[in-house]
Amino acid sequence: MPFPAPVGGLVLPSDLAPSIVFAVLYALLLPLVAYRIFDRRSRTLLLLGTIIFSVERIVIFSLRAAQSQKVDMRLSTGLLKYMQVSFGVGFIGLANDLVNLLRCLLVNPTYGPEKWEEAPASSTKETYFQAPEQGDEDRPKERFWVRRYSDFTNLAFMAASIPGGIGGSQFNRNHFTSGDSAKANRAMTFRYASASVALFLMFMIQAGALWSRRKQRRHCERAISLILAISLLTTVVAVYRLSVMWHESPALDSTVPGTLNSPGAKASFYILHILPEWLASAILLGFNTRKSFGTGAFGDWRGVDDRPKDIERREKRKAKRAAKKAEKSGEKRVELVSGSPASVV
Repeated sequence: MPFPAPVGGLVLPSDLAPSIVFAVLYALLLPLVAYRIFDRRSRTLLLLGTIIFSVERIVIFSLRAAQSQKVDMRLSTGLLKYMQVSFGVGFIGLANDLVNLLRCLLVNPTYGPEKWEEAPASSTKETYFQAPEQGDEDRPKERFWVRRYSDFTNLAFMAASIPGGIGGSQFNRNHFTSGDSAKANRAMTFRYASASVALFLMFMIQAGALWSRRKQRRHCERAISLILAISLLTTVVAVYRLSVMWHESPALDSTVPGTLNSPGAKASFYILHILPEWLASAILLGFNTRKSFGTGAFGDWRGVDDRPKDIERREKRKAKRAAKKAEKSGEKRVELVSGSPASVV
């Protein structure tokens, strides 16, 4: 029995040019990665997954470029497994970052003026989210269900990545000629389960963003447009995978129709799988995500609203910081006053 064809096919000499192009394109994102890490006003932990993904893609396309020129690397079982796992779960990791951004998008408009200090947007300078005005209602119940919605989606994305990883790890050069139908069916089932669940969850992200646009008065149109654009790009990847994973190959290096090794299949892979991933990464890193989604440094990390004792503790810390700041500014004024006569002399 043939074994499922690897997505992207076997790395052939024709893969050299596109592999170099995408390695360079991802390398061009490195200055943005460095800027987002070191610039305080745009630094947020919610981009960590995208940053790791972008760096990893430089590695994988450098390896594909080397494989295209070396036969022994081309047929390596270890590299085959690594690439199928990476392509199977990479776009899910990108989409998973969107869940944390969606949480901020949905949570920020629920805060009233009395609780605004707890909102992630309150710790984001020049955020696109509108601060509540006097009289705006605080909606803790809505906030609670938004958090549960994002918690479920987050866990479901993690669950979707597990079968994707297992399905990719089933690939072995010898499996294509062993005729083991059980292993072939296992690889097929796990890959389809992962991509199907991921696609459904992307629809949930889009539904959440559209709900905010329709129901939340202080929604952020910029954040909604960005998350819809990025989620549509990752949706293209999921749909592409679902449309090609039924193909089977009698041998890893076979070029018969349906093995995903033809020039047309290769072009489809780079245009419909790899290019949308790069565009999604470029958007997340190119725009100031912290400012656009009002994430602060850590996003909406609260599982529930602060209790009275949490608020009291926060106020004490704030008062302590204010006292230290006043003390330091007082010391600086004393130094300036005491140093002025000497400067005159």
